[in-house]
Amino acid sequence: MTPITHFEELGATQLTCSDQAPYLARQAVRTWLGTGHAAYEIVTLATSELVTNAVKYTDATTADGSPCQITLKLSQDETVLRLVVTDPGSRCSTPAHIPMQGANLHSEHGRGLAIVDNLSRSRWGSYRTPGSETRCVWCHLDRKPTPAQLEELFQTPI
Repeated sequence: MTPITHFEELGATQLTCSDQAPYLARQAVRTWLGTGHAAYEIVTLATSELVTNAVKYTDATTADGSPCQITLKLSQDETVLRLVVTDPGSRCSTPAHIPMQGANLHSEHGRGLAIVDNLSRSRWGSYRTPGSETRCVWCHLDRKPTPAQLEELFQTPI
């Protein structure tokens, strides 16, 4: 049986579902962690990918026509940073594990969840809140990645 972990919240923010949301999410991570944090680059990239997916795949307006809101939360325990992006969901999409795609110079989309899978070492998932269409996508990222882990994650393929 896995012990229950208590996470300390580092920050939470509401973002309007728009093209500016990924930028604003990265700014929030910078405020919460600071650029000197060992996991800053990993968390920033995972945040950007998850918020971009929320913007792209959520139903962007509410019933009254106003823009929907995305919630971004970052918390930590002794070993991991937990990133959670919640959006109103969509009638047509559910985040799913996908295989890492080979390099294709012409493809501009379709790698976001594969990137999150790699950054989180497959510690991510999604669920719908019972009784609503709200979608939550979460990932656990190493709080103190080693230099070797960072080099492996960000190495340029030959």
